Amino acid sequence: MTKTALNISLLLLFFALGIQGQNYRSEVNSGNELYLSEKYDEAEIAYKKALSEKEDPVEANFNLGNALFKQERYDEALEYYNNAGKLSDDKKIIAKAQHNIGNTLLQKKKYQEAVEAYKNSLKNDPKDNETRYNLAKALRELQKQQQQQQQDQQDQQNQDQKENKNKDQDKQQNKDQQEQNQNDKKDDERDNEGENKQQQKGDQQDEQQEQKARAGEISREDAERLLDALNREEQKVQKKINEKKIKAEPLNTEKDW
Repeated sequence: MTKTALNISLLLLFFALGIQGQNYRSEVNSGNELYLSEKYDEAEIAYKKALSEKEDPVEANFNLGNALFKQERYDEALEYYNNAGKLSDDKKIIAKAQHNIGNTLLQKKKYQEAVEAYKNSLKNDPKDNETRYNLAKALRELQKQQQQQQQDQQDQQNQDQKENKNKDQDKQQNKDQQEQNQNDKKDDERDNEGENKQQQKGDQQDEQQEQKARAGEISREDAERLLDALNREEQKVQKKINEKKIKAEPLNTEKDW
């Protein structure tokens, strides 16, 4: 559909404008022949040469836009279609320029702008059924695009909510873990404190016992005196025992017969 519209626009301009300058006309005619032979890059060169003559920039701009469109160089095509529409006072040519602008924007998936271009085309040529058909197509594509954007937005919101929920869960887990770590730390501190107290108590008991032991110690001189006294006492006791033994055993003077 789009290809037919562009070709018709090219041929109509070709016949409507006629010959206006030998060099310019020669280049435009050459460009038209190359275009119809689908040699769009060569047609582009011919139209640009025609524009350098500037005899009738409307036709050359319009057809150059067509050649660029066929090469899928849409941004450049838009520039020359706009030039053609601005330079012409003919509503038919303005309508065709807006029609092809709509086609170009449709290819770029700029459906809202394409709709506006087709509407502008119909304002200048209300009977163009092909433009009306393309307008309906652009409206359908715009509706699908908007629905997809709404779905993408909803999906993004769901994804954001899911991520936020996961973040909240992670935060709660981190908080719980921190609290657990703090509790574990307090338990360790209490255990260490109990062990330290027990150790201190044991150390104190050891020290007390050591102090008691040190309190019970006597000097070497005192120990020797005590030992001498004990020895003397022991000798006295031993002497008394010996004396008792002597008295207890009288001399036997009897003879055995």
